[in-house]
Amino acid sequence: MIYRLCAAAWSMAAMAGMAHAQTQDEYMKRVMAAAPPQVVQNATIVRMENGGMQTLQKGSNQFTCMVAKGDPMCLDPNAMEWANAWQTHAPPPDKTGFVYMLAGDTGASNTDPYATDKKEGNHWIETGSHVMVVGPAVKTMVGYPRAADPDPTKPYVMWAGTPYEHLMIPVR
Repeated sequence: MIYRLCAAAWSMAAMAGMAHAQTQDEYMKRVMAAAPPQVVQNATIVRMENGGMQTLQKGSNQFTCMVAKGDPMCLDPNAMEWANAWQTHAPPPDKTGFVYMLAGDTGASNTDPYATDKKEGNHWIETGSHVMVVGPAVKTMVGYPRAADPDPTKPYVMWAGTPYEHLMIPVR
């Protein structure tokens, strides 16, 4: 199951454009920036190579860490299911998930879950170091901005009004 979800995550990352090739040591260093050390050290770490998924480290804490679109991240199993649904345009699971992205991100459209680059009107946003809550719980979280152009230094809902809306929580 986790392999299928990782493969889907990586296939989307490959389509969106990967960062330049890195040595395994460089890749591991980048992944280690995704979450607190105690999470990454015990996580499964994966890397897409030559069209296949390579497991660099078998974990024990249920988190899966990777670099996708140049952004290091660690996802719990529910977030992996959510990411798979988003990437395959499927309905998201009825589960709440958690994602660490403590190294920040390279940006994304705040309104279009499938935008791959910054364009006029797609409300591109960079959040910096953050964590994410994904899944149905976000729909009941009132009081968080759902605007197209929120302040990325404060919590906000990304992709509001779509099945993939999620809470972005900056960590400084």
